[in-house]
Formats: sequence, C-alpha cells, structure tokens
Amino acid sequence: MKKILVVTGTSDNKRKFAVNYIETFMRDNDVEVAVVGESIYDVTEVAEDISAIVAIGQPQFTTERPIIDGTPFITKFNMDACCQQLMEKI
Repeated sequence: MKKILVVTGTSDNKRKFAVNYIETFMRDNDVEVAVVGESIYDVTEVAEDISAIVAIGQPQFTTERPIIDGTPFITKFNMDACCQQLMEKI
C-alpha cells in the first residue's frame, strides 16, 4: 500500500479536507493508499514509507519523494487534476 503525506501551513480544517478528498478520490479510482496529514512546520524529514507528498505551502524540508503542489485544495479549483497528478507519481 502506498502512503501519501499531506503537509500544510494553513488550518487543520484545510489539511483534513485535503486528506479526506484525496482518500475518496483514490478509493473511487481503485487505488489503495493511506493518507496522513501533518503541519508543514512540524515535518523536518520524510519517513521512508511515504510514496508522495502533497504540499499546501512551502515545505521546510528536502526529500527525493515527489512533491505535488496542493494549492488546488485551498482554491477548490482543479482538485481532481491534482489528485490525478498524485496518482501518476505513486
């Protein structure tokens, strides 16, 4: 199972919204994933089991994992395109 990390510097509600949206999108497309959310300020390194990251804000860490721009989860515009891009990266 792939694991997706959602990091955001915005509110907990935005993070939870993104996590839930991504989980639903992936499930509806028969992709088995675990999606977790963290504050962008609390993440200093990325765990080995993370397959991809959705960043809503500017990450303060470096990683070799793919990072997808999560701005669509703030604007609520092109969220499916963001999830599709995420699906291609994992």
